[in-house]
Amino acid sequence: MADGCSSIREELKPILDLVESKAHAADKLRQPDLEVIKKLAESDLLNLLVPREYGGRGEPLSVLVEFSETLAFSHGSTAWVAMTCNEEAGIAAAYLPPENLKDLWSRQPDVIIAGSGVPHGRAHKVEGGWELSGRWNFVSGCTSSDKWILNSIVQDSSPLQLCFALLNADYSLIEKTWFTSGLRGTGSNDVVLHNHFVPYDSVGVVANHSLPIPETPFYRLPSGLRFPFPKTGIATGLAFRAIHEFKKLCGTKKPLNSKLELRNRPDASAAIAKAEALVRSGKAWVTETLHDVWASVAAGSEVTSERHALARLACSWSVQNSVAAVELITLSAGSSSNFETSPLSQLAADIRAVAGHFTVGNYQIDTAGRVLLGLDSDDRSF
Repeated sequence: MADGCSSIREELKPILDLVESKAHAADKLRQPDLEVIKKLAESDLLNLLVPREYGGRGEPLSVLVEFSETLAFSHGSTAWVAMTCNEEAGIAAAYLPPENLKDLWSRQPDVIIAGSGVPHGRAHKVEGGWELSGRWNFVSGCTSSDKWILNSIVQDSSPLQLCFALLNADYSLIEKTWFTSGLRGTGSNDVVLHNHFVPYDSVGVVANHSLPIPETPFYRLPSGLRFPFPKTGIATGLAFRAIHEFKKLCGTKKPLNSKLELRNRPDASAAIAKAEALVRSGKAWVTETLHDVWASVAAGSEVTSERHALARLACSWSVQNSVAAVELITLSAGSSSNFETSPLSQLAADIRAVAGHFTVGNYQIDTAGRVLLGLDSDDRSF
């Protein structure tokens, strides 16, 4: 896994200058830069989780984590969109007819797929396919994608069935709702459909909690463990960038009424030391737990409830550590971090947005603790 992580960093190097040059405009416009997203797709970097037999790269999840961290150091919003596009492509490969997807990636290897795996729609069967109605929010990258994968509940199904539909992106169906302070450049708007027709060959209907079709290690992870890990990569990338920006500030700033430059003040040295310790310790625990659960599923074993809980705990704890690290740094930076022109200001807003995601939210710590005490998790994804 380490070799794959090193390789992905090298693959990203030629693209990072472009990412940084477009970052400000993406945040201002509240949508991803299309040139950047297309460059990532053309570089074979938006199909990392798609099985190789489908035309994807079939990388270990650790590679997506490293990919997300490396991109987030350059721009958090671009990293978030690239991460979610990889995840949504993985969702499409999980449940749609394999031969149809193989044909898609053969014809269009650089296809960009955004979407939502949360079943916020209703699907009912009609002649030749399905009609979807609903509102899917937080569809990151919806304005820069070729296709959307959207999850719906099959109308009147009992037991519950889910309908995963892959449809051509239609930007007229986007409702602009993404007016946030953090991760502004993701363009995570709402997609709204009303009786939208999707043909049979672009749909996968499965029972709730069904195992995905591919049998690679990623798809044998419990559903609740497929998506928290990459968010930790975004958080650590943002935190490492905050540390980098703080070092630069320390070399130039002399605080008001202080005889010492910022870098010579004890509060600055303590802040950066604690920040490094927080971020690196959280990342180390994530790396350890991901290795453990990946080894289990690769060997054909189930992930125990305790190991699952520890993995979820590691992800949430790591993200909270990264948030705390950025908070330490921005406090030590003083009023400099208050301005919109300060990189620390946007980094602080971005990392709070990451921490708000339900897969790594602070409440996951309590959920993990309940499982470790032998109690019911009160979480359907456990």
